[in-house]
Formats: sequence, structure tokens, C-alpha cells
Amino acid sequence: MTEIKKRLERLENLSDSLDGVLIFSDSGGAMNFENPNFFYLSNSDVLGAVYYDFSSPKLYTNIMEKTRAKRGWIKDISLMDKNFEKEIKNKKIGIDKASTSFTTLERINKICKTVDISQELEKARLIKTKYEIKTIKEACKITGKIYKKVLPQINKTSTEIELKGLIEYEMHKQGVLPSFPTIVAAGKNSAEPHHVADKTKLKEPIVIDFGVRYKGYISDVTRTIGSKEEKNLEKIIQEVYTKIKSGIQAKELDILTRKLMKDKSKYFIHSLGHGIGIAVHERPWLNSKSTDILKPGMTFTIEPGIYHKEGIRIENDVLLKEDGIEILTKF
Repeated sequence: MTEIKKRLERLENLSDSLDGVLIFSDSGGAMNFENPNFFYLSNSDVLGAVYYDFSSPKLYTNIMEKTRAKRGWIKDISLMDKNFEKEIKNKKIGIDKASTSFTTLERINKICKTVDISQELEKARLIKTKYEIKTIKEACKITGKIYKKVLPQINKTSTEIELKGLIEYEMHKQGVLPSFPTIVAAGKNSAEPHHVADKTKLKEPIVIDFGVRYKGYISDVTRTIGSKEEKNLEKIIQEVYTKIKSGIQAKELDILTRKLMKDKSKYFIHSLGHGIGIAVHERPWLNSKSTDILKPGMTFTIEPGIYHKEGIRIENDVLLKEDGIEILTKF
């Protein structure tokens, strides 16, 4: 069975109540290709829409994108014109309302009846296929190569933004792009989880949060150099790893981490982790209010941090398997 067929089959249960599924690539901007559900069903980042009538998928795009669209998995490609409108006219169509622009929604609602299937699409992406796991593993492997290449080049005369540039330059040399803007936070800036790199001179501790996008799938890793809290946080992480198993509630891991931190838990100001895949942040959510239950085939981060006068964060990517976990970022 082809990879796209496996993915489309996860939506077959919707055929009882819908005539088809329509997923747009845009979420507002004219050049925004960041809807993970569109990529999930097409393996393409062109501007357009995937329509699946539960028999065969079609990809609608514009004349400028048609050639590039042929590189994706859907081979039935048409222009988004009046024929597209005829295809969906007066039908009951499932759409990804959470990732569709207001302008697009207004237009489509005049043509057909729409039903929001955002939650169903999220669920479809929760358990990764063998192809997805292989691709995420390769993204993590490349990330390790980049870190090992950059580490010896860090010197105390460089600035945060210079180190950010060096890391992303190494990504380009590996043929990949950043999965998000690389975070480099030195000295007191390390206490800011989402610090934007600037001309601050490098001074320990140095928090480096980075990842790559490989064939549409991402890695997300954080390393901290020179923190006095490193041994303590590593010990906590290893304890949390022993509790990760199929069937556990994701929120239990977040709660456990805060208990293990004791009085320093008040300086842990974000969630324990999140799912990774096409999106940098996706289900399962590993926070104290999450309703997600962890199952084999899920990929997610474990990233506790302590932020006081200075900060530390250690983040690894994890695959949950039937017999335990596999740490995908061992470097």
C-alpha cells in the first residue's frame, strides 16, 4: 500500500457523513504553505487545495505552481478554476477550518456546505507511519551532525547572532532548512525561553534551541552549555524517561517532572513537551491539562527547563514504541 493511501484511509470513517474532504494550503498569507494537514495528504507545499471524495484525491493549484505540484504524491492535478467550483458545488464537505483563512472560508461557504474536521485531521496525524518515523529519525540524525560540527567552533568572542548564523549555515550545507528560527541565548538571556538572538557576547550558560526540516518533517532539540543545573536536570529527565509507556496520560509526565524539581518547579514556566512531525508543535500535548494518552508510534519532545537569574533547557526527541522509548537525539 502506498504512503498516501495509508493516510487517506485514516479519513475513510468520514465518508458516512460527508461527500468529500477539502484541505487548503493557506492559512491567511498569499505565500503561506504551512498547513501540516495539506502537506500530510499531498507531500507538497504548493499553494492550492487537496480534494478527496473518498475514491481518489485531486490537487488544485494555479498555473505558476502546477509544475512543482507534480513532485508531490497526488498526480491528478488541475487548475483552481470554475471546474473546481463545480466539483464541490452543493456538496457537504469537510474542511480544516482551523487552518483556513477567513477569506477562503467565506468563498467556499457560498459554494457548498462545510463541516469542520480539524480535530479528525489532528487525530489522523497522531500515530506516525513507518515512513514518517524514518523521516523524523533522519531529521534528528542530521541535527546531531550539525551540532557536533558547530560545537568545537563556539568561542567566547562570538555573539549570539553569529552562532545562530553558523548553525543555520551548517544546516544549509547539509541540504536542509531550519524548522524554526534558531534560538541562541547567552548569560542572563538564557532565562528567556524564546529569546531572539542579538549581538550579546557568548557567555555561559548558552542555550541553543534548534531543529531542521527534512522532507517536510522536523527535529527540535535544545542543548545548554555551562549550566550548574545540568546534572540535576539530567537526573530528572532520566527518571521521567522510565515512566513513559503506552497508555500513560501525557499530563502525568508533566506533573511528575514538577514534583521531581521540588522547590525549583516554580522556575519551570512552560510545558514538558509537545508532539513533533510536520508541525513543530502538534499533538500529543505534554502539559498538566492535556487529555492526550500516549501510544506507540507517537513522536514528541521532552524538554524541562529552569529559568531564574540564568536558564537551562534540555530537549530531546522521543519515539514511543511497544516495548519502551527510543531517544532520537542522542548527542
